[in-house]
Amino acid sequence: MKSHTLMPTHHHLLLLVHLILMLSVIAIQTLAAYGCIEVEREALLTFKAGISDGIRHSLSSWDEGQDCCRWRGVVCDNTTTRNILELNLRNPYQDSDNWTDYALSGEINPSLLALNHLTRLDLSYNNFAGISIPEFIASFNNLTYLNLSYSEFGGKIPHQLRNLFKLRSLDLSGSYFIGTVPPQLGNLSSLRYLSLNWAFNDTSTPNTDNLEWISQLASLKYLDFGYLNLTNAVNWLHIVNRLQSIRVLLMSYSSLPSIPNSLPYVNFTSLTTLDLSDNWPLNTTLPSWLWNLTNLSYLNLEYCLFRGKIPDALGNLTSLIYLNLGDNNLEGPLPSWLWNLTNLSYLNLQECQFHGKIPDALGNLNSLAYLNLGYNNLEGPLPRSIGQLCNLRSIDLSYLGIGGDIRELVGMLGCKWNDMEEIILSSNNLQGNLSNWLQQMTNLTYLDLSNNSLDGSVPLGIGNLHNLNFLDLSYNSLNGVISETHFANLTKLDDFLLSSNSLIISVGHNWIPPFQLTTLALGSCQVGPQFPAWLRWQRQINEVDLRNTSITGTLPHWLWSLPLKLLDLSYNNITGRLPVYLKSTNIVSLDLKFNNLEGLLPPLPDGLKLLDLSNNFICGPLPKLLPTSILYLLLSNNLINGSIPSSICELASPEALDLSGNNLSGELPHCWQEGSGLQIIDFSNNNITGEIPPSIGSLTSLLSFDLSNNNFYGELPSELQYCKNLVLLDLGNNNFSGNIPIWIGEKLLNLRYLQLCSNMFDGNIPPQLAQLTALQILDLSSNKLLGSIPCSFGNFTGMISSSVRNEKHKRIYLPGYDVDIFTYKDKLFLVMQGKESKYSEILYLVRAMDLSRNNLSGVIPEEIGALRQLNNLNLSKNHLIGRIPEKIFDISSLEYLDLSSNELSGAIPQSISKLTFLDHLNLSYNNLSGRIPSGSQLDTLNDPSIYIGNAYLCGPPTSKNCSGDTVAPNSTSNYANGLETSMWCLYLGMGVGFLAGFWGVYAVLLFHGTWRYAYFWMIDNFFDNIYITVAVSMNRLKNKYG
Repeated sequence: MKSHTLMPTHHHLLLLVHLILMLSVIAIQTLAAYGCIEVEREALLTFKAGISDGIRHSLSSWDEGQDCCRWRGVVCDNTTTRNILELNLRNPYQDSDNWTDYALSGEINPSLLALNHLTRLDLSYNNFAGISIPEFIASFNNLTYLNLSYSEFGGKIPHQLRNLFKLRSLDLSGSYFIGTVPPQLGNLSSLRYLSLNWAFNDTSTPNTDNLEWISQLASLKYLDFGYLNLTNAVNWLHIVNRLQSIRVLLMSYSSLPSIPNSLPYVNFTSLTTLDLSDNWPLNTTLPSWLWNLTNLSYLNLEYCLFRGKIPDALGNLTSLIYLNLGDNNLEGPLPSWLWNLTNLSYLNLQECQFHGKIPDALGNLNSLAYLNLGYNNLEGPLPRSIGQLCNLRSIDLSYLGIGGDIRELVGMLGCKWNDMEEIILSSNNLQGNLSNWLQQMTNLTYLDLSNNSLDGSVPLGIGNLHNLNFLDLSYNSLNGVISETHFANLTKLDDFLLSSNSLIISVGHNWIPPFQLTTLALGSCQVGPQFPAWLRWQRQINEVDLRNTSITGTLPHWLWSLPLKLLDLSYNNITGRLPVYLKSTNIVSLDLKFNNLEGLLPPLPDGLKLLDLSNNFICGPLPKLLPTSILYLLLSNNLINGSIPSSICELASPEALDLSGNNLSGELPHCWQEGSGLQIIDFSNNNITGEIPPSIGSLTSLLSFDLSNNNFYGELPSELQYCKNLVLLDLGNNNFSGNIPIWIGEKLLNLRYLQLCSNMFDGNIPPQLAQLTALQILDLSSNKLLGSIPCSFGNFTGMISSSVRNEKHKRIYLPGYDVDIFTYKDKLFLVMQGKESKYSEILYLVRAMDLSRNNLSGVIPEEIGALRQLNNLNLSKNHLIGRIPEKIFDISSLEYLDLSSNELSGAIPQSISKLTFLDHLNLSYNNLSGRIPSGSQLDTLNDPSIYIGNAYLCGPPTSKNCSGDTVAPNSTSNYANGLETSMWCLYLGMGVGFLAGFWGVYAVLLFHGTWRYAYFWMIDNFFDNIYITVAVSMNRLKNKYG
């Protein structure tokens, strides 16, 4: 038989194709039903089970019944494999103020290892609460992109990340890592992008041992090491210079140890962006290798404290678009090459110490959008060419002393001046008003005209500035009424500052503002008498300044529910008590001084840094537990009693403690700790007793120490000498005893104000006090001091020099807040013209020496006449003798002179009339004689009591006339003067006799050789005979008794 071969027919082929299509449809339908691979879907669901996805439930789409490739953040392979390639779980609300409410949190489950095709993982801007980066992430062998930034990761950076050989981008910025950067990251040879900006929790210690490993990243194009501590990275520049591909280098706030001025060769010339800002103080000139980076378009060297002139070679960087040299110590005029950088859109030269005029060539920079020349020494008017800057949108010309009418100035700002978005002209001499121009600038977002001389009212048209975010018109002479109409369209207003104007804020009690403020400052405006009710609707407000605004009555309870950080209601007439729930607030600074508050001091907020309740009626004891966060505790002039709690020593970093003017008793705590930054202690005007504890000596940062008007006793502890930074030491009106320590003059060399009056110090005044060359006020009055006034007291440079140092101890700034809270001023109570007065504001102008009411004797040293800037000299009520030195009247600034109740004698020198500023004079109760001088200022001091008790003085203003034959009285004072003269004659005669006898013998021996030899032979023979006689006698005694 013939066999039959089965051959496929056309029909069979059609059936086969149809079958394949049906199977494909079934496969597609199956994939559509289940989406991604089963094991990967289960891995994601397991991961979700360990995660909280915030109030928006950002993982709500992750449901078992859905295709996981369609879940939020999941990207799959589009091919039939359907493997998960990307997991993008960045918080989409990262720019929101409450972004953490929407963040993922919890644990990262290792189930994600099932995603073995993953190439991209982004978990940025979430909140993983300090957990370590899971080591298993290093097992994603296909990963090319890893972003864990700003997700609160902590622990150490796992060195296992070195296994991610395919990784091209790594971002670990904004984390809380500990330790150092693992050098194993150098194994990531494919890396193009690396950011460790602000990656470590502690930047007070180095965050890297060295940077050698970076040189292995040959493909790196972007490197961000901002906010790392690179103190140990001495060779950082030479290492970075090896990266030929680097385009972006960001190293701001990196504690760079130095910036080398030159390089043997410049290899990283591809660099387009360089940021080395805030690496101060480098204190060097601008490095020359910069000139070779001709591709730079972005250069930021702000706040590095570079010095010297800017080299012309910097003009080679013609590609620059962004140039920031602000806050450096550069000098000279603005460089001429600057105006050739016509591509510039951003130029910041703030606070660089430039001087001279702003040239017309400024108009060449017609691409400029941002210009900041503030805080320099530039002079003259602005050039008209500034009107050519048609792209200008932001300008800062603060602190330049610019004068003239503000309307003319604003009209010059660019050819489209009414399109400006930011104008900062603060602290100039601008005049005029705000009408007819301000309302036209509808694009303004930021306006600062503070600290000028603007007048007139605030126009209603300001309400047209619907984009306005920041408005500061404080410290001007504005007047009139601010009404609700002014705020009608200011829906974006965030910061509103009108302090120190004569404005009246008049809005209805039920008014609801259209804005939500962060900062409000209306100090010294008329706001009261009622507390502004509209503030209760400001749910985002952090800072409120309503000082001196005529507010009366009690504070509303809702005030304490606002999210306030800084609250200043000082200088009002507020009554009532502080709430007991004050502790539950988030207030950082609370200033209620000069009000009428009463009652106990309640428990205080844990984060409180400044508390000022001075000049109220707060009573009761201090809380036993004080917040350790307190920097400034100011409770002076209240009714506080009890003792100072020992918890005051447990404050973490206090700077000022002022408890003066209360009823405190007991002893000072003995627990003061070394390393404290405490600068000011004022416990004056209380009833504190005991001795000064030796532990006070551990407060080496102390500047002002005032314990006056208390009941302290004992000798001053020697440990106080370690407070070498002291400027003010006031221990007056206590019961201290013993000698004045000499270490005050030898160790406390910064003292300018020393007050030890009204104690029981005895012994002599140590001449070492004259080593205090900066001393301006010395008050040792009302003690039991003996001896004479040291002649060295003429060496106090602070009382000689005419230079004025208005050095206020401490401008109070709170960390994290761009606002100075107050300025601490030294204060002293000084006796002038017989009455005690407080000196604070002008204390730095006062020079005074008061040694009155002691037992001092001897003459007044004429060296005191060198203290030409002395205002007050009081030597009264001692036992001083002799004449009044003529040189005292060389003290041309003297306003107060009291030499009364001593034993001074002789005539009053006529030169006293040279004291043209003399306002108070007391020479009473001495033994002065002769005619009272007259002339000039002295003629205005016509009170006879000035000279009472001097029986032999005559002439006006006394009633005793001077006769021509007046004879000097035979008195003790005359005898003393005669004796003094006789003694000088005796000493003179003795000296002359000695010299005559000595030279009579010496000259003969010098010029007559024979006599000289005979004389010295006689002397030698005389001593030889004595020696022989003694030797023979000793030998006889030895033989007799030996």
